[in-house]
Amino acid sequence: MVDTAIGFVLGAVIGAVATAAGSYLLYWKRERDATRRLRRAFAEELESYAYVDELIADGGYERVTERVESPVIYESAAGDLGLLTEAEIGRLVAFYSALAWLQGLEDPEDKKDRIEAVVEKRDTALETLE
Repeated sequence: MVDTAIGFVLGAVIGAVATAAGSYLLYWKRERDATRRLRRAFAEELESYAYVDELIADGGYERVTERVESPVIYESAAGDLGLLTEAEIGRLVAFYSALAWLQGLEDPEDKKDRIEAVVEKRDTALETLE
C-alpha cells in the first residue's frame, strides 16, 4: 500500500516537472520566434528607407523633408521592443527619432550635417539587427 502511494506521488511529481519543462520550452520557442520575426520586420522597414539615403546623397535636403514616409512597423510594434536587446532598441529609437525630426523640417539646408546623420543611424540600426 505504501509502495503504491509513493508510486502515485512520484508519478505526479515527475508529470508536473515534465509538464512545466515542456511549457517553458514552448514559451521560450515562441518568444525566440517572435523576436526573430520582429528583427526581420524592422530590418525590412529600415531597408525600405534606402530612398532617403539616395535623396540625401543627391543633395535633395528639401525633398527629403517632404517625402519621408511614416514608419509602419515601428508604430505598430512599439510595445514589442522589449523583445530586442538594449543596443537594438537604442539604435532603432535613435533612427526613428531622427526620421520623425526630418518630417516637415524647415530650412534643411542649414542642418545638412544632422540630416546626413540620419543615414548613418539607419545603417547602424540595420547592422545591429543583422
